[in-house]
Amino acid sequence: SVMAISDLVISARDQLDPLMCEVVAELEAADNAYPLAFFTQILMSLRSTTDEEELMELFFRLSTTAFQGFVFSPPETQRVDELLESCEQIALTLSVGGSAH
Repeated sequence: SVMAISDLVISARDQLDPLMCEVVAELEAADNAYPLAFFTQILMSLRSTTDEEELMELFFRLSTTAFQGFVFSPPETQRVDELLESCEQIALTLSVGGSAH
């Protein structure tokens, strides 16, 4: 049987997928291999995320971006920042709403 995916996870996926695709497209265009592999992997994980725990795990992995030693161009930095900002917003919603139910 198919597990019901929470509305929160669905809306998070809908919100983050296009942002992550923009990051990936930007990195692909620049042939920026290391971060491209990192974000492509996370995009795949995002698309298979079914619960809030997996989503938080994903945010944690994304939060390590700054420590990976990646070198980003200004447009890449902008895309990555937009993505991480959205993640932060969603993570706040999760930590507030998650335990209330």
